[in-house]
Amino acid sequence: MRVTDSMITNESIYWIRKQSATLNEISLVVSSGKQVNKPSDNPEAMGQILSDRSTISQYSKYLANISEADTRIEAGNNTLEAVTSLLESAREIAQTADDWSNETTETYLETLRSIYSQIMDLANTKLSGIYLYGGDNSLATPYSDAVSISAGIADDLVYGLADDAASVTITIANDQGAAVRTLSASSVNAGSNTYAWDGLDDGGNVLADGSYSVTVSATGSSGNEVAAYAAYRGTTGGGKEVPISSNSTVTIGNDGSIFGSALCALSQAILAMETSSYTDALATELTAALESSIGDITNEQVKLSNISSQLEISDTRIDSYLQTIADEASRLENADTTTAAVELEAQSTAYKVTLETVSNLLKRSKLTDYL
Repeated sequence: MRVTDSMITNESIYWIRKQSATLNEISLVVSSGKQVNKPSDNPEAMGQILSDRSTISQYSKYLANISEADTRIEAGNNTLEAVTSLLESAREIAQTADDWSNETTETYLETLRSIYSQIMDLANTKLSGIYLYGGDNSLATPYSDAVSISAGIADDLVYGLADDAASVTITIANDQGAAVRTLSASSVNAGSNTYAWDGLDDGGNVLADGSYSVTVSATGSSGNEVAAYAAYRGTTGGGKEVPISSNSTVTIGNDGSIFGSALCALSQAILAMETSSYTDALATELTAALESSIGDITNEQVKLSNISSQLEISDTRIDSYLQTIADEASRLENADTTTAAVELEAQSTAYKVTLETVSNLLKRSKLTDYL
């Protein structure tokens, strides 16, 4: 068979390209540290690697959820511990009614007012801009002595009463403390109540958007004053569901109504002190109410502790599982760079030799050189 210049050239180019491709592949292995860089390198291994990556991504999200849940639980525990401490102080005051002097009463009155205010602040704790204890309505303030008007629309007035009231007076004031609207209601039941306000002042004028303070005073059927307090505005029950695996979730409670009974008892104690009507019988009643509130909060802490233990177990299990998956993916994907470097040097040498050989071959000019 006659060997032509074209045949020699084409064959030479073929081998140069083949060795160049091999050289590039080994260079990529050395530079990337991976023996599988594209599907054609090892289709089966690449399929497993992609599956492992998907698994790692999915379970990493569960770890992130667990971390977020841990943060929420820590914030919740800190809030509940602070409230418990305040309620214990209030209970001590309630238990010592028969030992009070006028001076002591005034001191205790200021203390209980401060405790009431602090518990309201704690019940309105935010985490990442969201109310921790607002229930599903996490953007609305759980407890407030104010009402807002937005775009000319007023929020409903929400308040609580410690006992049934024959009449209720609601005074709405602007940011300068001036009363702009006085509302009244009759035969109002104890507990949380809602009053739909139209956002108008006493003259029937539309009030400007903004926040307005609300003061509630109530009178019982016998003419006695009835304690009013800030009622819960969020939703009850439920909680935030957190997926921690493909078939498992935990529910972290966010029902802020657990603080309502404490605020109710404190409002009764404050009113009784203000009106000099604090009795031993009321002290016994309020002490029991405060103890019940402390028990409710303790129960919530126990729930959080149980969830925290579950999260810890899941976190450990997922960490171990991900490490196993990562090790398997590494075994399939990562290369022995030392061996690859030696092979790269050998291929580089072979490539140079090929180039020199082809170069010398193509320099031949006699017909007999191709026979």
